[in-house]
Amino acid sequence: MKKIFFTLYILVSAMVLAQRPNPAPAQKNPIAITNATIHTATGTVLNNASLVFENGKITQINGSIPSNAEVINAQNKHVYPGFILVNNTLGLVEISATNATVDYREANDISPEVRSLISFNTDSHVIPVIRSNGVLLTQPVLKHGTLSCTSSIMQLDAWNWEDAVVATDNVLHLSWPEIFRIDDEKRNKEFQTRRTEKIKELTSLFQRAQQYDNQQVKDYKLNAIKPVFENRKLFVEVAGANETLEVIAWANKLNLKNVVLIGESNLVGVLDDVKKSNFPLIIKRVHSLPVNSSDSPRLPYEFAKLVQDKGILYGLDYSGDMEYQNSRNLPFLAGTTVAYGVEKEKALQSITINLAIMLGIDKNYGTLEVGKSATLFISEGDALDQLTNNVTEAFIEGRKINLDNQQKELYKTYQEKYRLNQ
Repeated sequence: MKKIFFTLYILVSAMVLAQRPNPAPAQKNPIAITNATIHTATGTVLNNASLVFENGKITQINGSIPSNAEVINAQNKHVYPGFILVNNTLGLVEISATNATVDYREANDISPEVRSLISFNTDSHVIPVIRSNGVLLTQPVLKHGTLSCTSSIMQLDAWNWEDAVVATDNVLHLSWPEIFRIDDEKRNKEFQTRRTEKIKELTSLFQRAQQYDNQQVKDYKLNAIKPVFENRKLFVEVAGANETLEVIAWANKLNLKNVVLIGESNLVGVLDDVKKSNFPLIIKRVHSLPVNSSDSPRLPYEFAKLVQDKGILYGLDYSGDMEYQNSRNLPFLAGTTVAYGVEKEKALQSITINLAIMLGIDKNYGTLEVGKSATLFISEGDALDQLTNNVTEAFIEGRKINLDNQQKELYKTYQEKYRLNQ
């Protein structure tokens, strides 16, 4: 009989763990957060302050509290805007070893017409874990191919991708052909030839897209590229300094103004050129070894400060190995840059408003200001510090989301197990 009950317990527990929390209902009444330390991400920190939001929008900061408001006393707690995760496969893969759950690869090398948002899985078990550290917005991106996809910005509490999207098809993604140099002279020439041909193909494609008139002949690739000459952002991932200089020259030749560079600390030698180009820079995962073996192992940690000192608008991403699972650590990348010279509120901006500006969503997201979206969270301690980040409440568009996740449920399960065995 004990074995039967134990088996039933395991089955019920597995069913509970298999469910992700339901999305929160729309906000009904005003909510007031009082006595809090509010990090607005504008560079200002408000101590012992209050914030009121209603119908998903921030309506007051340090104003009067509505009589019908639900009051949350955040004494000794911190309020932050929701962190933004960019250039990541979160929501496009569940188990990387199971192809049926992997949706960040396309067969074609040039596929700008592919829209990542329709593959975004709001039922992912990883999402509740990620948002438990304050990450509330994401940009799902396909990672294979030269022109991989057109991405959108999604919020992390929704029934489906239609409900999740907050900015539709606003970024085109280009991975600039990398410069390879090997000892085999014949193969090296072959690589260089193929690379040259690929750049020519890209140039021709963009030039044709600039002149494209979809009223005559429908071309889905050109139709996806054409908006980068208007208001769509072009995120260009570069492997090194030389590739960066090529992209800047190429973009100037085509008169592309909405370019955002994505690169690592090996761009340190061309930061002056990046500054002159006026292109923002997204710094790839800070917690990594330097690309060049001759560089200091501290360079990836120091790089954000070097970029900031040049006056370049920059943000941080969590791309790389196991990126979708480990992107919950995004705030701690910003925290590391603080340890290496970046002011704490500037570091906060690198995962909030700076990214919102690059994505073109800064009118509604990225800071805590009246009129902006109530997409924010409360932490018991410094949210950029791994030792003190403890998110107690989180809101997306004013909706109080459920912060339960599989990891917390497993912790509770085994905590109970060992308590019973004492």
